[in-house]
Amino acid sequence: MDASGGSFVAANAMVDALRRGDEAKAEGLIDRVTGAAHLGLCLLRAYSDGVTPLFAACVKGRGDCVQLLLAAHATVDQADSDGNTPLIAACDRGHGVCVQQLLTAHAVVDEADSNGFTPLIAACDKGYGDCVQLLHAAHAAVDQADSDGNTPLFAACGKGNGDCVQLLLAAHAVVDQANRNGFTPLIAACTKGDGGCVRLLLAAHAAVDQADSNGNTPLIMACDKGRGDCVRLLLAAHAAVDQANTDGITPLLIACDRGHGGCVQLLLAAHAVVDQADSSGTTPLFAACVKGRGDCVQLLLAAHAVVDQADSNSRTPLYAACIKGSGDCARLLLAAHAVVDQADSSGTTPLYAACDKGYGGCVQLLLAAHAAVDQADSDGTTPLYAACDEGHGKCVQLLLAAHAAVDQAHSDGVTPLIAACDEGHGGCVRLLLAAHAAVNQAACDGVTPLYAACFKGHGKCAQMLLAAHAAVNQAASNGVTALIAACNEGHGDIVKPAPRTCDDRCGRSGVEC
Repeated sequence: MDASGGSFVAANAMVDALRRGDEAKAEGLIDRVTGAAHLGLCLLRAYSDGVTPLFAACVKGRGDCVQLLLAAHATVDQADSDGNTPLIAACDRGHGVCVQQLLTAHAVVDEADSNGFTPLIAACDKGYGDCVQLLHAAHAAVDQADSDGNTPLFAACGKGNGDCVQLLLAAHAVVDQANRNGFTPLIAACTKGDGGCVRLLLAAHAAVDQADSNGNTPLIMACDKGRGDCVRLLLAAHAAVDQANTDGITPLLIACDRGHGGCVQLLLAAHAVVDQADSSGTTPLFAACVKGRGDCVQLLLAAHAVVDQADSNSRTPLYAACIKGSGDCARLLLAAHAVVDQADSSGTTPLYAACDKGYGGCVQLLLAAHAAVDQADSDGTTPLYAACDEGHGKCVQLLLAAHAAVDQAHSDGVTPLIAACDEGHGGCVRLLLAAHAAVNQAACDGVTPLYAACFKGHGKCAQMLLAAHAAVNQAASNGVTALIAACNEGHGDIVKPAPRTCDDRCGRSGVEC
């Protein structure tokens, strides 16, 4: 094979090596490609995904290959199937030498991919300042956004690439240009938590309170993520400390919800309104209690938060703490003189909520604070009933020790004992019987504890009731007895007649037999 033929074969092999990402192979073939024309013939070989040899060389940062390909008149802006040009590929990977070569070859500096991603956005997103400088020198459009409205400045701020932010601002980038969701570069920087970028944007007179489409300001976003440094910078720039989003959520509320105590301290020091509620009536104190943020609760109470301010369902912070089992928060609220029995719109008290969820620690605190042990909700359900229905034995013990009314029934006549038997909570049944619960007290439909246990097949409960002298033949209002109910439901082995004694069989005493 003559030298010319060898050069063509080498060019073909080099293109294939570039496509495979085999840099060493491609590099070894460069010197064997003696003519740009030979390589030029191979450049016509685009692959199924549109990747050209030039694109592959730019991805790998092979400036020597790029130089040879450009000399062979490779199409400098030919994109792949996603619209990525060689220039985008080089910028995305920070290959400054390739970027310079492409720009010198008159690559279109602002040609975007199918998502509107420009070379400048790619460089800013990855933090390649040298590429940004080269693109700016080539008059790249500094504010050209992608299909989501994200500008190069937004991309740089979202990734915390401060050097790129500095270059863009020096190139007069629009500092407050928002994307389709209303996110500004300042919001992006605050979400990321990059104080350096925030400082640069504020120095460039970024609008400190410009909100996104949901009304979230940079301060709200910084508080949401717990970015204390950013919060400090924003407050120093006179950010509106109480500006709420469309749901009425303030920076203080979101900081308390997330448990960012440092941010809460900064906001309170900036005179944030401590009791400003959202659209559902949730205050910062309520939000902190729901999530069990004891440190935030302490800060809010020290700032004179209203301890009993309820939400739109009349639920107080104490209720919130108890239903979530946060003993620390409940203790702080009670020490601040929270109303211990303030009920929600359905009549549910903090004690009921704690018993229903089985939070014994909270129950203990509430009882020590003289909570009304038998206060029922709008359906007549007492804390004891709730604890028995859910099988929370520890709570049942505490309530009985506090002299809870053991037989106080629900509005339909169901007693705590019936509820425990119906659910098969043997431990609760044992505690109630030991507290002298009325073993035969029936509900409005005549259902007794024994009937409930037999109907559901809870044998151990039935045995305890029988040992407590439950009336085995007491029928419900439909005339069905416990035994019939058990048989009807396939639980016939639960209630069996007592074994016949010798007296029954022969009329004489067992001793005589």
